[in-house]
Amino acid sequence: MTYTISAPPHKKTKLDFRSLNISKIIALLPLCLAAIYFFGVPALGILIACVVAAVVTEFGIQTMFKQKVTIADGHAALTGLVLALLIPASAPLWVAVFAGFFAIAIGKHVFGGIGSYIFNPALVAWVFTRSAWTSYMTPLSIPHVGQFSDFILENGAGLMVDVSPILLVGGLYLIYKRYIDWRIPLAFFATMIVLPQTLLFISGVAALVHEGVLNPLMYMSQFFTFLEMSPELPYEMIGIVFFGILFIATDTSTSPVTKKGRIIYGITCGVLVFIYGHFGNFVDGTLYGIFLANCVASFIEINTMPASFGTKTLPQKVYRGVMDKIPASLKFEVMNNE
Repeated sequence: MTYTISAPPHKKTKLDFRSLNISKIIALLPLCLAAIYFFGVPALGILIACVVAAVVTEFGIQTMFKQKVTIADGHAALTGLVLALLIPASAPLWVAVFAGFFAIAIGKHVFGGIGSYIFNPALVAWVFTRSAWTSYMTPLSIPHVGQFSDFILENGAGLMVDVSPILLVGGLYLIYKRYIDWRIPLAFFATMIVLPQTLLFISGVAALVHEGVLNPLMYMSQFFTFLEMSPELPYEMIGIVFFGILFIATDTSTSPVTKKGRIIYGITCGVLVFIYGHFGNFVDGTLYGIFLANCVASFIEINTMPASFGTKTLPQKVYRGVMDKIPASLKFEVMNNE
C-alpha cells in the first residue's frame, strides 16, 4: 500500500480545480444566453471563436512541449469565455480568435501555466487587443443604470457582459459555496460605494468651511444632499463592474492567499477602478484597474503573511525600536545584585 505523506492539517474536500472552473462556467451561462438574445448571432460567434481558440491553443502548446494535456480542467475554456464577454459583439471573429490565442499562449503559458502567471490571462489579452485594434474593441455605447429594469436588461450595453447585471448573481452562489473567498468582493464593492461618497462629503464640508459655515448639522445635511445628487453611483452599478468584482478580481492565481491580503487587495482594486472610472469610464476603468492591482498582488501577499511562531509582532517591533533609542540612564531597569 502506498501512503501519501504531507504536512498537517489533513483537510479533505470534494472541491478540485476542475470543479471550480466548471462551476464558474455554469455561473456565467445565463449571462451568455442573455447576450446572445440581445446581440444575436454575432455574440454567439464571438463566444464560440474565443473559447475554441483558447482550448485549441492550450492543447497545441502542451502537445508541442510534451506536457500533460489539461484542457479537461476547464481553465482554458473559462479564460476564453471570460475574454469573449469583454469583446464587443460587433468585432470581427478573427479578433476573438487572436485574443483567445494570446490569452493562453502569452498570458498563461509564457509565465509558466497555472499558478505561475501574475496577470489574469483574459486581462492580458484584452489590454493587448484593446490597444492594437481600438476601433474594433471600443464598445458602441456605455451602459448607464438609471432604473431597476436596467439591472434586468440593459439596452445601452456595449459589451456582452453589460447586458444584464442581475444575471451575474451566480457569483454570489460561488461565494456561498466557498468556491471564491468573500473578502475580495466585499472589500472591492464597499470601496467602490464608500469612496465616491466620502470624497463628495469631504468636498462639501470643505466648501462649507470655506464659506465660514461651522454648523455640524449643516455638514450632515450637505452629506445627504450629495448622496441624492451623486452622479457616480449609477455608473458604478453596471455589469462589467460586478463582473470584475465577482469573476476577475477573485482569480486564484492573481490574488493574495492571505486573509488580510485579500481585504487589502480588494480595497486596492476598488480605489484603482474608481480613479480610472471617475476620470475615464467604468467600462475600461474596471479592467485596467484590476490589471494594475495584479501588479501589487504578490507584494500584498508577501507583506501580509502570518509571522512565524515566536517572532515579534509589529507592536513589539515598534516598542523595541523606541526603547533601543532611549538612553540607558533614563530606563528603569531591574537590578539583580548577586
